[in-house]
Amino acid sequence: MRRPLLLLALAAVVYLGAAYVPQLRAADAHALYGFIGLTTLPGAGRTLELISLFDPAPFAALTLLIVALGVLFGRVRAGLLGAGMMVAAEVSAQVLKPLLAVQRDVPFLEPAAWPSGHTTAVMGFALALAIVAPPRLRPYAVAAGALLTVLTVNALLMAGSHYPSDVLGGLLLASAWASGAVLLLGEEERVTVRGPLLASGALFALFALAVLPRVDAAVDYAIANTTFALGALTIAAAALVLSGSVPAPTGARRRLPPDSPRG
Repeated sequence: MRRPLLLLALAAVVYLGAAYVPQLRAADAHALYGFIGLTTLPGAGRTLELISLFDPAPFAALTLLIVALGVLFGRVRAGLLGAGMMVAAEVSAQVLKPLLAVQRDVPFLEPAAWPSGHTTAVMGFALALAIVAPPRLRPYAVAAGALLTVLTVNALLMAGSHYPSDVLGGLLLASAWASGAVLLLGEEERVTVRGPLLASGALFALFALAVLPRVDAAVDYAIANTTFALGALTIAAAALVLSGSVPAPTGARRRLPPDSPRG
């Protein structure tokens, strides 16, 4: 149980810092304004359409998709645990929002914003994909889920729907629930770094396509919005690391005593 509790503790630290430490509150707001400034980029509107995939009705369909994949792959228990984790994570996010509501430094955002429900939904779906996938397909499931998560949360921030700290909270909350599901599943297959590396390569290619035609402007924007640049890197790194590490086993195999017979 150590991994889920550690993730929840990290989420609590993020919330307390963003809600009650003035310097971190200000940095959170500055980073958000930096994300909002990206909406003028060509193609930004299409990215924003990703958000709607994690509204309640599509999210319910995605939950059923995880169950169907479990049946298709012969991993029914994994599919049910993945779907259950998605629902539990999203319900907990919606319960926490009003309980932890506090007005912060961006006036157009409501107090009940932490953690981000859409972030919890997309991260939960990404991790459910990794859980339900058979070992041979798991790196690709991790890569697809991580890429979808990074693009969706960046769209949320560009739309000005949440603070960056709300997004980090959603990533950690979903990951805590997924870690619990992995504990119940009790599998020993290890997830390699291949999935996050594949997603990182795809993200780098997309970044290059967006930046290369306007390198000077991109550098000037990053220099003028250093808090945003650091926030974007932190969120992307968190999504990639959590996508790859959460489905891994939570402990080493038990070692037999030296004098025990080995089969």
